[in-house]
Amino acid sequence: MNGVHPRSRTGEIDWTALEHAYGDASDVPGWIEGLEDSATVEQSLHELWGAVLHQGTLYDSTAPAMTQIAAALGARRTADAESTAWLLLMFADAVNDYEQVDNDAETAALVRSARAALTGIAALVGPLICDDGPEAAAAALLQSAALPADSGKSAVDSTVLDTLVARAASRPAGQVEQACVAALTTLGADATSALADRDPGLVMAGTLARVASRRDEPSDLDALIAGWELAVEVAPNIAFGVDNLPEWLSAVNPDAAAHVLAALPVPDETTIAGLVDVVLGSRSNAPAAVRRLLAIAALPESGPETMIAALRQCPPMPEVRDALVTLAAQVTSGGTATLGSSSFETDARVDAAFALLRAGDGRWSRPLTDALLTNPAARGLMVATSASARSALGYALVRAQAPAGTLLTVAILHALRQTPPADPSRDGAGQLIALLGSWPAAATADAISAVRELLASAPKQAADALAGWNDTASIGHVREAARGGDATVLLALARLTKDPNDFHRVLDADLRYTESEVIAHWDDRSDPRFLDWCRGLVGTEPATSIPERGNQLAALRVLADSDAREAAHGWPILRGIIDAGTEPIEDAVRLALDWRAGQLLPPEAVADSSALLADLVITDRKNYNGPLIKAGVIAAIALLDSELPLPGTPARIAKIVARAVTDRWARDLGLRLTERLTSAPAAVRGAVVKKLRPLVERDERFDSTDDIAVEDEWALTRLRPILHAVESA
Repeated sequence: MNGVHPRSRTGEIDWTALEHAYGDASDVPGWIEGLEDSATVEQSLHELWGAVLHQGTLYDSTAPAMTQIAAALGARRTADAESTAWLLLMFADAVNDYEQVDNDAETAALVRSARAALTGIAALVGPLICDDGPEAAAAALLQSAALPADSGKSAVDSTVLDTLVARAASRPAGQVEQACVAALTTLGADATSALADRDPGLVMAGTLARVASRRDEPSDLDALIAGWELAVEVAPNIAFGVDNLPEWLSAVNPDAAAHVLAALPVPDETTIAGLVDVVLGSRSNAPAAVRRLLAIAALPESGPETMIAALRQCPPMPEVRDALVTLAAQVTSGGTATLGSSSFETDARVDAAFALLRAGDGRWSRPLTDALLTNPAARGLMVATSASARSALGYALVRAQAPAGTLLTVAILHALRQTPPADPSRDGAGQLIALLGSWPAAATADAISAVRELLASAPKQAADALAGWNDTASIGHVREAARGGDATVLLALARLTKDPNDFHRVLDADLRYTESEVIAHWDDRSDPRFLDWCRGLVGTEPATSIPERGNQLAALRVLADSDAREAAHGWPILRGIIDAGTEPIEDAVRLALDWRAGQLLPPEAVADSSALLADLVITDRKNYNGPLIKAGVIAAIALLDSELPLPGTPARIAKIVARAVTDRWARDLGLRLTERLTSAPAAVRGAVVKKLRPLVERDERFDSTDDIAVEDEWALTRLRPILHAVESA
């Protein structure tokens, strides 16, 4: 790590040897100097946030840059002191976030360096505490944020404590004084003199600080409930980034949040959102928060849309599902939501239906059917798949493998007959057609003629659906649509006619983004022209993009199926894809195992593949985000599938398992590997149990790709019996 003395000038640092999100950090000194000019300060802050502290990420340039920023701020040379001060608090917040997770050795060293830099930063901005304005408050908060949570006042220079106490005693008390009391309270220092006159704002600042540091007493929670309106005003002054008190409270102290938010007499939307945050963040406090949400949902004045948005994120216990059904029946129309610069059509009935479908509740189709039949914008509906993400309705239902239904088919066709929205980007008709196409022809017989009529407006999806149903009666209609030359439509025509000439016409089209479909649906796998095209997809080197690597793998499989000698020829490319550890690593390893099982690889390649898999287990593959977690766990499963021993120490195997189980993208693989370890040596099983048991018992939920609490409960339901089996083996 690059250590930087707090008072070093930017010119004394070799910025070209450091990096930020977009490359070497040679542009950082210019941005820091830009903070001193009112004409450039806004852009400089934007660049520093976006590159040096990109989305809260730490780089080796981050700590030196923040130190120099603090020096400029402390010397009162910045043109926007408030925003500059908050940038430093964002840095402190990022360091704290990093310290809450299990980092690899390199990242851990980076975090230690950043924490050390914060001590110097606090000293540099300390003189600002005597000023007025938000930057003075931020300087006060940095005094406590610069130290690890368990450091206490003994780690703070007594002069700093004296400065905080003196400023906290200033009257009239305001934002800066409240920040000083919060800092003193967080540090465990004595703020008695400042609180002698019981100034309400300062008392609340101390209360909130104790709650945030989890040193609260029951009387603090009572005071917070009684003085909630005052707390809403004070909270932004005593902590970084508090835009919403319930949200902040649930993040810093779920126990307190569950108690306080459940006790507020008049719940508003922010309180409801805070209760949801408790559900998402705390396993132990979720039941109380869910009970309170269910009670609010039963109130006559509660808006069904608001409560559906809250309850659909809760673990799908029977009471929650019943409430979703009841609430959905109260909704009669949809609405429009905005995310950034985009707007989209919503309907709470659809969100409730999707939550019920995902929970396996057979009542899911009724609210969905109602929405499709009565909402005039049904063909453009977006459905909530997480707290912050939405997908086109048809796409989400295909992913969730929604089953067919007669009434639902009628409702979808009704929606497809609606007038398209003026903005084509808001039209989800194609995704709804794809949903129909995912169902068997026997279940959608009544939809075939309607889908034919949609060939003009949605040719890709309509043609693909007709081909999937093998509706040869539509050949003439699809052939007409294929005159436009679209590869997907041409492929659908070929699938229907089985004519080699029609398949060859597909290869004459622009096949970008459709290569995988062509491989999947090509009829004659021995067609020389098709095989030559596959060889072109394979090329001579592993591709640089995930879709292209996926096409390479599919083409390699086709070629080896047509001629066993192609496997040996393609092994170097397949090996390169596996060795990189990047997606689609699971497909790549599966292909290698299939070739081994079919005895398509020469002995030296078989030995090489075994050694490569072992190396993936022992040695992390990395990208700019850190270790590629899937690579090691997939390789371990492959070795076990091949009846080969797992390499590495028990601690290494346990680390691979734990990282996968806690990773949103690799969790299923981690659970599969854990299941396989019941026959592993006792030392391996013991190490795995030691790693996984705290994950099952901890209060924090697993991260997820969709709704956190729902996926976490699903993961625990699977993990607990697996862990018991490993322990008992």
